Amino acid sequence: MAAAFDTLTAARRMEDAGMKREQAEAVAEAVRTAAESGREELATRADMAAVGTELAALRTELKSDIAALSAEVKSELGALSSEFKSELGAHRTKARSDLQSGLAGLRVELLDRMQSSERRMYAAVFGVGGLLFAALKLVP
Repeated sequence: MAAAFDTLTAARRMEDAGMKREQAEAVAEAVRTAAESGREELATRADMAAVGTELAALRTELKSDIAALSAEVKSELGALSSEFKSELGAHRTKARSDLQSGLAGLRVELLDRMQSSERRMYAAVFGVGGLLFAALKLVP
C-alpha cells in the first residue's frame, strides 16, 4: 500500500527554500496527482498471488506439452529408424545379389580364359612335339 503524499508540508518546504507560494503549491499538487495516478497500476499481494497461480498452471501445462512432444518425437524417430533399417536391409540384399552375380560372371570369364590358355598350351606342346618328331624322321 502506498503512503499518502502531504502536499501542505511539501509546499511549505519549497517555500522555505525560496520558491513562490503559488509555484510550491502547484508543484506539490502535481507530485500528489502523479503519485495517486500510479496507485492503480501498483501490484498488490493478491495480484502477485494470482500471477503466481497462473504461472504455476502455465508451468504445468508447458511440462505436459513438452512431455507430449517428446513422446511424439520418440515415436517418429522409432518409425523412421524402422523404415531406415528396412530400406537398408533391402539395399544390402540387392547389393549382395549384384555382387554375387558379378562374381559368378567373373568366374565364368576366368574359367574361359584358363581353358583358352590351356588349349593354347596343349597346341604349343603338340606343335613342338610334332616338330621334334618330324625333325627326328628327317635325321638319318
